[in-house]
Amino acid sequence: MFKRYAYKKIFNRLKEPRRFIQALSGPRQVGKTTLIQQVMDDIGIPGHYVSADAVSAASYVWLQQQWETARIKHKSGPHKKGFILVIDEI
Repeated sequence: MFKRYAYKKIFNRLKEPRRFIQALSGPRQVGKTTLIQQVMDDIGIPGHYVSADAVSAASYVWLQQQWETARIKHKSGPHKKGFILVIDEI
């Protein structure tokens, strides 16, 4: 499987001990979704992936629901590995 230069950079950032928000942006159709899915498959940290492409811009309720879903999944899993919430197509 082909992995881009950005794969290693994102992978390493998500493995860092400090927990900051990471943003991945770029032109349409360049492989951002594929890249983050590859990282999530390989990183060994539990996560929750959602796509916001069909969500209204004013729907803060949807975002709250995703945040709460991620919190519940995190609480039910191994705590020492952390947890990653991916929101695609913002």
